[in-house]
Amino acid sequence: MKLPVDKKRTIITFIIVDIIFALLLFVSALDLFLDPNWSLGQFGIIGLFVVVSVLMLVLSLTRNFYVIEPKFLVVVKGRKELYYYYNDIIFIDHERTKRKKVLTFVTNQGHVRYLPFDHDGKIYEACLEKCHNLVDEQELLRRFPAIKI
Repeated sequence: MKLPVDKKRTIITFIIVDIIFALLLFVSALDLFLDPNWSLGQFGIIGLFVVVSVLMLVLSLTRNFYVIEPKFLVVVKGRKELYYYYNDIIFIDHERTKRKKVLTFVTNQGHVRYLPFDHDGKIYEACLEKCHNLVDEQELLRRFPAIKI
């Protein structure tokens, strides 16, 4: 089952990052943009920035999704696919996951992963249903004492 990442959260994050890059562009070419006699170059830079921003937003909305398979969860980010086998997930932080709407889990190698929810939170439900090797927090800290969640 293919599940897109929550569009609202993606758009809000993208707008924040885009504003930061716009400010960096403005500051890096401050003399160019403060010149009272604007030429085609200034408008071209702004137009190019807007076109690239819209293109990146469309790509981030269409190329980021999850696929729930019977034995693993596939996270597709652009061209990259990440596979998380349910048997490799040993801990799910339920409190943080419900509070932040971000699936927070630890793999059997001690890596902490954060996956933003899809619109309905089905990846969380799938992990709860299909992850059978879950341990409690004390056991997790015994196995991986340096881990920070």
